[in-house]
Amino acid sequence: LVGENGTGKTTLFRIIMHADSADSGKVIIRKGTQAATLEQELDDFNGSVLERVMSGAPAFHAIQVEMSKLEKKMCSDSNSEATTSRYGKLQHDFEQLNGYEREPKAYAILSGLGFSNDKIKKPISQFSGGWRMRVEMARLLLRNPGILLLDEPTNHFDLKSVEWLEGFLKNYGGSLLLISHDRRFLNSTVTRIVELDRGTLTTYPGNYNDFERLKKERELQLQSESDNQKRRVNEIERFIERFRAKNTKAKQVQSRIKMLDKVELIETTTHTKTVDFRFPQPTRTSRIPIKLENIKKSYGEQVVYNNFSISLERGFKIALVGENGAGKSTLIKLLAGIISHDSGKVEIGHNVTRAYYAQHQSDALDSEKTVLESMTGQSQNLLRTQVRTILGSFLFSGDDVEKKVGVLSGGERSRLSLARMLASPASLLLLDEPTNHLDIRSREVLSAALADYEGTLCVISHDRYFLDGFIDRVWEVSDGFVKEYVGNYSAYENLKIEELEIGLLKPKTQGKTPSASSCLQDRDRKRFEAEERNRKHQTLKPLKISLKSVEDKLENVLEKKMTLEKTLANQNVYESNNREQLLKTLKQQAQLATEEKSLTKKWEDLLSQIEHYEAENTSEH
Repeated sequence: LVGENGTGKTTLFRIIMHADSADSGKVIIRKGTQAATLEQELDDFNGSVLERVMSGAPAFHAIQVEMSKLEKKMCSDSNSEATTSRYGKLQHDFEQLNGYEREPKAYAILSGLGFSNDKIKKPISQFSGGWRMRVEMARLLLRNPGILLLDEPTNHFDLKSVEWLEGFLKNYGGSLLLISHDRRFLNSTVTRIVELDRGTLTTYPGNYNDFERLKKERELQLQSESDNQKRRVNEIERFIERFRAKNTKAKQVQSRIKMLDKVELIETTTHTKTVDFRFPQPTRTSRIPIKLENIKKSYGEQVVYNNFSISLERGFKIALVGENGAGKSTLIKLLAGIISHDSGKVEIGHNVTRAYYAQHQSDALDSEKTVLESMTGQSQNLLRTQVRTILGSFLFSGDDVEKKVGVLSGGERSRLSLARMLASPASLLLLDEPTNHLDIRSREVLSAALADYEGTLCVISHDRYFLDGFIDRVWEVSDGFVKEYVGNYSAYENLKIEELEIGLLKPKTQGKTPSASSCLQDRDRKRFEAEERNRKHQTLKPLKISLKSVEDKLENVLEKKMTLEKTLANQNVYESNNREQLLKTLKQQAQLATEEKSLTKKWEDLLSQIEHYEAENTSEH
């Protein structure tokens, strides 16, 4: 579900979930289907992380509680046949709800969201708000509702957790309705986009990239239709004005007046102004803006860095990545001077000024100032119109700039903090999740500004598309060390895949010399290998032929399906006189969807057999 900020996406979610009431109309959810969303209000819970996640399904939790009570009763003298019978019934229900699989699944989900085994057993009260939101997400995913509604689900996650969630949602069996400003996440998880614009929903088949392309085509079509309509209306109006006073033309004039009254003006799509503005640039610094030497940093008994040294060169644009708890935030705070080190030395280069951004930085804003006043002092060299342009790029336009900071939402305060930072940028920018609360357009503005930025920067972000827009190297943080990869985030991903493949291809006997007695004679070995190749070919050939056949059929089905979806994207098909054609098209779409599912399953099974057989043969040799 996409749309400009303030169009009502979250309101629509709340209406679907009955958290808000609609003025008219009704929400119809098929009987027996459960719809669920991530709760933003965290209630008090005294148990462990695992207990919280397991408590997600009320019916299942009730069965667990009753079974526990009956177990105690059955161990006492008050046990009866009725108790045993009831326990048997509950145990059957427990098994039907996959009760024995729920705890392992809960562990798997929590692990994917960054929880280690020891964290899973800790009381939930020991965790920060961000981690507790992850617990609520795990609780929601374990419930496995028929309809899942997620509003900006990645805001509290790091990159690894985002990638895991992406994979989970791809394989999710129910329906998913998602609000997200992470373009790559959308491209990977969704199969259609619904745009909310001025109270109207328009559906586009495909992912976000498809939506952008189809929307552009639709805009051009609507603009053309609107222009034609305006020309026709102007012609009618000229006729009315010319012949209004003539009695001989009275009938034709009245006819055209009625015609004009019936005309429904074609609404073209809304256009957001693009920002054509170069942000100010920082002062040039020495070649090495900052250097860490032999740094030790620990939190109590937990040592994060020990004898750690690293330096940033001028103009480097670095993304910090790594597992949860690897030390990314600690490193960026050490670079920013937000936290102190236990030992070692931090050297700051000539002309270097540092600016650190994290979500809580917005708390430092003066609540009594207006948005516009908050920018003064930050931007002495900018004209008032330039300041307004910067604010506009971060969604503060018109009267919004006169709002007091005290009435702004958390997201608005975050955007204002970023605007202030870019109005007078430091020579070393250190950004921790700067895209939270930014929509796609604002993320693109920020990415373009950072690509144009001539200073040095280091960023932590879970938005891979955003990172690809400006970073030139990745620092992977692990076990108190940093490994550098040159290139953007996509290049880093490809290099990691290559590393994994090389690791898997290394022979298990590496470093060992097999004895002569264990080796076949050269002639026998060659004959044996030839026979093995022939056997492998004879086994794989029919499987590969079948795979090719299924692939061709699947491609044919997908082409037909795409053609139908283009038909359904055309508004004309929904007109009343096309009802029969619409029903026929929808029936064909359903048949093709079933066929696609069946062929995809066959394709996956065949591919799995081929890969399994090839892997067996690789390990044997």
